[in-house]
Amino acid sequence: MHRAITLSASLASLMLLPACSLFDDTDKREGKESVAACEKRLSKWQKEAEDELSAASSFVPTYTYDITKMELEDVQELIVTGSDELAGQRNMAATNVTSTAVDNFMAEAVDEKGSFFMGRDPALYRVRGEPRPGDEVLSAGCERQKAGMRLIDISFTRGG
Repeated sequence: MHRAITLSASLASLMLLPACSLFDDTDKREGKESVAACEKRLSKWQKEAEDELSAASSFVPTYTYDITKMELEDVQELIVTGSDELAGQRNMAATNVTSTAVDNFMAEAVDEKGSFFMGRDPALYRVRGEPRPGDEVLSAGCERQKAGMRLIDISFTRGG
């Protein structure tokens, strides 16, 4: 009898563990992420792109960051003269559907000054990086992160 009670109490506690995660309201986009943690999080992308990245010597990456959890002052630091701050607003006005507007935003070419999709969740920042060897593309994108900012996508073209 004692054994059955212990077993059922253990099972009940194991069943509660997944439920605890339902009440965890922390957002993984908050705070500062180390370069190593970013690289680990995006290791699947690195593995999938490995063959393509090793096929040529130089690549021009475009990095997309989720900036939803950035402080306003930090976002303002990303904005430089010539940045496209209104890209997201134009996409929303054209479609009025966030997912479609984000898809359109992601398909647009960007330059080294960057482009923004703000005012919604997710808020995004896309920017073209400097030409670099394929094995440096991921780490360079992770190094650009600031607090509240997460690298979520990398695309690239050959050459530079």
